[in-house]
Amino acid sequence: MIDPRAQRTGAKRLPWSDASSDAAATGPRFTPADSFLVFAYAVVAREAAALAAKRRAGAEMPTPHEIHQLRVTARRLRVALRLFRRLLPSRDVAHFRAELRWFASSLGDARDLDVYTESFKQYAQGLPPDRRRELSDYELYLRRERAEARQRAAAAFESARAAALFDELQRFAAAGPSAGALRRWRSLSIREAVRRSMRGSVGRVRRLGRELDERSRATELHALRIRTKRLRYELEFFAEVYPELAQTAEACKALQDLLGAHQDAYTANARFRRYAASLRKQGGDGTLPPALAELRRSQLAQARAVRKSFKERWPAFAATIDAARRAIS
Repeated sequence: MIDPRAQRTGAKRLPWSDASSDAAATGPRFTPADSFLVFAYAVVAREAAALAAKRRAGAEMPTPHEIHQLRVTARRLRVALRLFRRLLPSRDVAHFRAELRWFASSLGDARDLDVYTESFKQYAQGLPPDRRRELSDYELYLRRERAEARQRAAAAFESARAAALFDELQRFAAAGPSAGALRRWRSLSIREAVRRSMRGSVGRVRRLGRELDERSRATELHALRIRTKRLRYELEFFAEVYPELAQTAEACKALQDLLGAHQDAYTANARFRRYAASLRKQGGDGTLPPALAELRRSQLAQARAVRKSFKERWPAFAATIDAARRAIS
């Protein structure tokens, strides 16, 4: 898929070729006056190297923690490609973003069930023995779901498609920008590009958030969570040049985690509905055992509490991201 580009920069060592270096150890490599194009390739190279490092030799099935890290890194790389899409070859960006979406989605069910199973186990362990016995059939259902999800994740992880994606990403990152791209974008500094990006990204999050209240749909809160996560990753990229943005990225993570708790509650509720449907297929009436019905009620109550907390926390968060935007302007 990667199109060879006729003109490359020379053999001189350039920032994007040092993707394995630890920026935290060596200090900032860029200043606001530097080329945004060179910065873009450096970020993409670093994120691609991080993804490759998390794919263990021998294509062994990753542990639950490694699955989480792979998904996060794939998402960060997708955000980087989206953020820098105007500067990068459009066909490559479209290809990589589609393949990274496939890869992260292939691991998604396994990761979600890993997290949910641990949470459910803690709930079950807190019940009296007689109540815990009510959950045995559901626990068996979860084990089957989790095993099937991990099989799907293993198939994707070990596939030739995933291997090709990792190889293509590393070749793309190592190649760097063409001489033509360097000429075209030579006047765009990091300072100017970050200003533009912050205006757009902060504005999108603000528009979504100010419309939400305690009656908003779960899909609307989830959309804000995705936008906030995107903004967080952008801020983390830019914090290499503007360290003060790291604190704003932490504020984004806090809101992302809050909205994630809301999404987890609704995802769990959907899982209960699927389980009830499976009971009906087996000839039952689809009624959840009392211990599960109680858990379902507590999770919906948690979702309501998150909505209330969001309404209280939103003004301070909006002020924080607005201040970060003004600081760069």
